[in-house]
Amino acid sequence: MNPETAPVNVTIDNRSITAAVGTSILQVARENDIYIPTLCFHESLSPHGGCRMCIVEVEGLRTFPTACTTPIDEGMIIRTHTAQIQEMRTEILQLFLSEHTASCLVCGEKVECREYMSTVRKAGVTTGCRYCPKDGQCELQAVTESLDVNEIIYPIYYRGINVETGDPFYDRDYNLCILCGRCVRMCQEVRLADVLAYKHRGRKTIIGPAFSRTHLDSGCEFCGACVSVCPTGTLREKARAWEGKPEREETTTCSFCGVGCQVKLLVKEDRIIGSLPADDPLVNQGQLCVKGRFCNTELVNGHQRVKNPYRHEGAISWDVSWNEAFALIAEKLQASSPDRVGMLVSPNLCTEDLYIAQKFMRVALASHHVDTTARLFYGAGFNAYLGLMKRAVPLAAIQNASVVLMIGLDTRFSRSVVGVALRTAMKKGIEIVTLNPREHTISLKANLWLQPGIGTEFRYVDMLAQLTRGAEVPADGISQVEREKLEQTARMLSGSSNPVILVGAEYLQYDSSRELLESVAQLADNIGAGIMPLPAQNNLYGSLLAGSYPELLPGMRSTGDDAQRKLLEAVWGTSLSNLIDSWTAASLVACDTPLQFLYAVGEVPPPMSAPADFMVFQNMYPPEPYGSADLVLPSAAATEVDGTFINGERRMQRVRRAVVPLGNALPDWEILCRLGRFMGATGFEFSRPEEIREEIARAVPEFTQENIDARTPMPFVLETDMREFTNDATAHHAAERAQTDSAPPFLFHASVIEHTHRGFPLSAWVDGAKLLFPEGTLTVNVEDAKALQLTEGDVVRVSGASFERTWPVRLASTQPRGTLHASLLETASSHPNPQPVAVRKADV
Repeated sequence: MNPETAPVNVTIDNRSITAAVGTSILQVARENDIYIPTLCFHESLSPHGGCRMCIVEVEGLRTFPTACTTPIDEGMIIRTHTAQIQEMRTEILQLFLSEHTASCLVCGEKVECREYMSTVRKAGVTTGCRYCPKDGQCELQAVTESLDVNEIIYPIYYRGINVETGDPFYDRDYNLCILCGRCVRMCQEVRLADVLAYKHRGRKTIIGPAFSRTHLDSGCEFCGACVSVCPTGTLREKARAWEGKPEREETTTCSFCGVGCQVKLLVKEDRIIGSLPADDPLVNQGQLCVKGRFCNTELVNGHQRVKNPYRHEGAISWDVSWNEAFALIAEKLQASSPDRVGMLVSPNLCTEDLYIAQKFMRVALASHHVDTTARLFYGAGFNAYLGLMKRAVPLAAIQNASVVLMIGLDTRFSRSVVGVALRTAMKKGIEIVTLNPREHTISLKANLWLQPGIGTEFRYVDMLAQLTRGAEVPADGISQVEREKLEQTARMLSGSSNPVILVGAEYLQYDSSRELLESVAQLADNIGAGIMPLPAQNNLYGSLLAGSYPELLPGMRSTGDDAQRKLLEAVWGTSLSNLIDSWTAASLVACDTPLQFLYAVGEVPPPMSAPADFMVFQNMYPPEPYGSADLVLPSAAATEVDGTFINGERRMQRVRRAVVPLGNALPDWEILCRLGRFMGATGFEFSRPEEIREEIARAVPEFTQENIDARTPMPFVLETDMREFTNDATAHHAAERAQTDSAPPFLFHASVIEHTHRGFPLSAWVDGAKLLFPEGTLTVNVEDAKALQLTEGDVVRVSGASFERTWPVRLASTQPRGTLHASLLETASSHPNPQPVAVRKADV
């Protein structure tokens, strides 16, 4: 046996224990249910030994080592609770308590006070445990009780630090901070973000970003990892501050993007009160982004959620029963021609919902008019993007790569789990190159930062593709510095044994998106790279597999595929049309196929100049202010359903119900099945998601329970081209360009709001998201704003060749000079994109 790994024998508190060599005393004690108090130790962080609460006696040593930093050795005799050790721990704790708002910790009436005085907790400043949101969950409380401390012997010093409440999602009260360093180590060691550090010295020591910057300015990702490890009430979630301890947890899959992180939903009284990262070795490694960590609670508990079906006519709305709603839908459908009926479904839905939605259209209505908004999001590059998805590699490939090329990817708020993986790779010596005109979280740490001008990103990628195959490339219009960086990047990629290319959503709405993505594929072919497309939608692959498109049947086979159609006819017990119809979601934008009936399931339809005669809106929230509907049906949230998602790696992921649906809301599949049965259609007698999965498996052999349980990547079998959303479809957005000679020309570029869920921007229903994901604003460089005499919030009129819009101004030093940017709802982007524009104040 290898002596370096052989077990050793130790004695702890007169108990003989065998453990692996190198294990710390604290780890061995915890594995054997021996309590040693700690304040600075956390399982996810390196041992620190700063709080000194875990000191122990080791026979033969003259000092008292900390259990968290001392490895065991053969024959060690360890004592954890001698009178001397307990006395020393109490003395150390007294020093902590002297600078902590801690009177309640030692009060003789704390038990009665906790039971009968709970209503006074909601105070702006914490002056005692009853006023602290961490009351009952505080580790300092637990240590104080374990040492039976009932008085504070040193003078109490209140630091008088202002409580920081200006940032989204959580507040900071450093009067409660015990300087354990957990948040600093989490930020520096695990997240590798380097935002938090110790500031000042001695009694004035505090934690925060350097140089008195705000957390927003310092690059904080608001991932909440620091909040998760804080042992006191110093860092506290705004939405969870007074909820207390959760009663249970449920592990599920995050529904906010295509990474597919595993998340633990915290439940109390059948209500979601928070979410934490699950320790998932396949995807997120115990980390989350700001959306997965904080947005669930506000999103699913919003007071504006739809709880009952209701009719809407003019300015009047009234509740109806489910049967009344079904009767109305059936009446309108019977009066509509099948070729004038359409269904828009969301790629945020579970695979089971998507499957039932397309089956409802094809079986109950004999129509292929079902589509998702993914076609609008990826625009002219839809097919090229799906081609990249076919070659997707898992997130773990980053750690095994030799060179990573990022194209149009900013991981600060979206996919920050990928950002952690990238920074970890850099720490291991893996070379990172990022291609992005704008400054972002990785740009300052990457080995190379390629900075193309806005609108020239395609040329950079194309040049890399040509250089890596040995072609001569003219350098017209590119500076010598950028040319040298491109050549250096090409050499790095060509000489790499295992390159990986990450594709973000930055340029997917550009007119040149198809050419750019095709160049990415060509570059990958040249260097033998793996591709990680990182879709914005959490179940884009599931929407393809379920056949949620007019061109596709379940299994990603063409609607004209005779073999698949016959298989489905056998499974469904009905005949299907083989007509490949021209209707798509883009038809709603172009209004070239006016509808009599539109059914939006988990989606907000794009703006239409000629709305459908009758629209059903099935979602969590009402359509306002993004549209209107004749009938609104309440959908269950992702936290209230069972099902599956398939992430960007094509990995099968379980969705588990944590709480019951709110009010009379139902899962989307159940609403459609009830409606199908009400209309007399057969094949909708499902009562559980498991039954739907069994039918999907009969229609799609790759979709098996074994794959779901193992979370294995699915094969990509799409063989037909998808119709793409071309720029012509947005012509109806064009407005006559305003004439102005007073403002200099700028280059305007637009992107689709990526931080959405079920068609809504997260900023619509999550307060904290309003600050991080502002919508309907124009981002202007700070220096450009000075030249134009603009300040934050000024309203400006932007005039281009095909549009004229007004937006409030948002200033950002990261926006390249001479350019403007706006994040818009799907289909609201103006083409050409990018395009030159003029800017002037709206009131001038």
